[in-house]
Amino acid sequence: MKLSKYFDSRELIFSKIAEENGIDNMPDDKTLETLKYTASQLDKVRELLGKPVNVSSGYRCLQVNRRLGSKDTSQHLKGEAVDFKCELFGNPRAVFEAIKKSNIQFDQLIVEFNSWVHISFVKNGGRRECLIYDRFGVERIK
Repeated sequence: MKLSKYFDSRELIFSKIAEENGIDNMPDDKTLETLKYTASQLDKVRELLGKPVNVSSGYRCLQVNRRLGSKDTSQHLKGEAVDFKCELFGNPRAVFEAIKKSNIQFDQLIVEFNSWVHISFVKNGGRRECLIYDRFGVERIK
């Protein structure tokens, strides 16, 4: 099912962990509506970068989220967050900087271990909180 101009449901719902462990990672109808909003905002990221965005993790059911060691407060559980790369644009830090400088209304933007970018969206516009997670901890970026 198409969620937005550039993204379909499989991209934002697929989980290798769910598949390997027989876990149903399908969102309920309310979460699916949230995923549509998230995908529409991710379209803006795709257009800003001018290159394909490769999603590694979108929606996660509670079982999948816990297997990943993520907190039960993760925005992935609500369909509000996506982890991705855009290697044709640049490394995760370059992607982070481009989004940070844009007018895209994200909630959180995080470079995680200089390996991928996490971005989340909420319908009220969001905090525009920018963080860098690495082996030393968390750094808040202004």
